[in-house]
Amino acid sequence: MGKNEIGKYIQIVSRQLKRNMDETLNGYSVTGVQSMIIGYIYKKSKKGEVFAKDIEEEFEMRKASVAGIVQLMENNGLIIRKAKQGDCRLKSIVLTPKALQIEKIAKKQIDTTEKEMVKEMTKEEQEIFLKLLKKASYSLCNMDEKNKEI
Repeated sequence: MGKNEIGKYIQIVSRQLKRNMDETLNGYSVTGVQSMIIGYIYKKSKKGEVFAKDIEEEFEMRKASVAGIVQLMENNGLIIRKAKQGDCRLKSIVLTPKALQIEKIAKKQIDTTEKEMVKEMTKEEQEIFLKLLKKASYSLCNMDEKNKEI
């Protein structure tokens, strides 16, 4: 593989995934990132309350980025924030009926897209692919930390 090919193909696949999701969610006033966050909140809320900090950790996003996305989602009627009993500074995030409808549509699209994306791979190749993507993400995350020290 030539120099800089990995990043190039990650960028191409990322754009293709974004385009697919944007086409599916056209007309719902929601971005692909918001739809992934909706899916995460949906799944996580079955086990307990969800907070902005949970989203930061799950998607490896900065606090300010999550705050902006959550505020926009609240303004667009996708979520409501409820003060936690005993600590009104902490606000749990709850999906609205509008978000629940979007979650079903987005989940179906994600499932279809992921099946299509890996259809030429064996199960073993899929596992290796995911493992390598996680390693790359971990390495880049550590690179961010090292850059902060400079």
